[in-house]
Amino acid sequence: MRHMLVLGGSHAHWGGLESYCARATEAVNAADAGWTAEWQTTDTAYLTAGQLPRAAGRLGVLPRTKVDLVWLQWSAIADLAFLWQARALGLPVMVTPHLGANARLQRVPMLRRTCVSLLRAADRLALLFAGQEEEIALPPGVPRSLVRSFLPPACLASPLPARSGTVLRLVHAGRLSEGKGTFRTVALCAALRDRGMPVSAKIIGRSDPRTMVDLRAAITAAQLEDTVELIEWVDEADLIRLLSEADVLAHLSTLDSFPLIVLEALAMGVVPVVGDMAGARSMVALYGGHVAEGSTAENAASWLAARSFDSLRQGGVASAGSVRADYGWQVCAEQVISAAEETLASRNRRSC
Repeated sequence: MRHMLVLGGSHAHWGGLESYCARATEAVNAADAGWTAEWQTTDTAYLTAGQLPRAAGRLGVLPRTKVDLVWLQWSAIADLAFLWQARALGLPVMVTPHLGANARLQRVPMLRRTCVSLLRAADRLALLFAGQEEEIALPPGVPRSLVRSFLPPACLASPLPARSGTVLRLVHAGRLSEGKGTFRTVALCAALRDRGMPVSAKIIGRSDPRTMVDLRAAITAAQLEDTVELIEWVDEADLIRLLSEADVLAHLSTLDSFPLIVLEALAMGVVPVVGDMAGARSMVALYGGHVAEGSTAENAASWLAARSFDSLRQGGVASAGSVRADYGWQVCAEQVISAAEETLASRNRRSC
């Protein structure tokens, strides 16, 4: 039995990356394919000077853990210190990027070049979607495999609700910010209202106090107090329930490389309108929805206003079956394990 260490994320900042790590670990353990997995955090998210000692202390995880392969989830430059530590310890490493073209590590030329140089130490890049290497800078010559994401079990098993009504129900969920498309969701509601389209929206998530003040001000300025409901972040079961009550997911993000919430919505029969990012584009191309040109609320509103509620709801139901089949945990775990096996085989060939 081989052992995989899933390495990444932070318990102090739970989000999509942390959900990915937890579910991937559980799925590999349930696959009964000759591998076990455990998850350890790197605690590199939102580092301040005062948090550096704690993050540095996480480097002790690798020497203490007996593993056959390290599967590193890369979202911050500090994560790559674990890659080089694993290399020094002689451990095979495959790396999955969890960032997009608009991340600071890609926008700043010096940081982008540094990341490419450090990633050359990886044995394999395990990409989240076909075409991810076209969105971000990755080193040439490092073998690549395609792995997928891991949906909540409820997304894969819950019956799809019957949707009806004369009001279009929108939902937006995540870490609330300008970059994540939260304020564009407010603008989308206003644009739909101005087109005479009845709409209600739930914005689910948390943010810093300044952003929340600005968000409430934006809702008030658009005269949407009776249209938009703000909901504190909820647990997984409640999030799935809220998705099941929605018709459309508004995710006009300019940050997310491969937004898990879009897959979750698709699996629950919700039609996504998304920002113009490579990962979101790949989901829409496969399963339906709309990529808003320029990630603008106006473009998203025009697309929605041109469709009947019935056609949107029927399209959501049709997409859900395909997503659930493609993202079953056994299917996704087998792809991860195949990439892990290829990583070990390549390492062994180089050792001969």
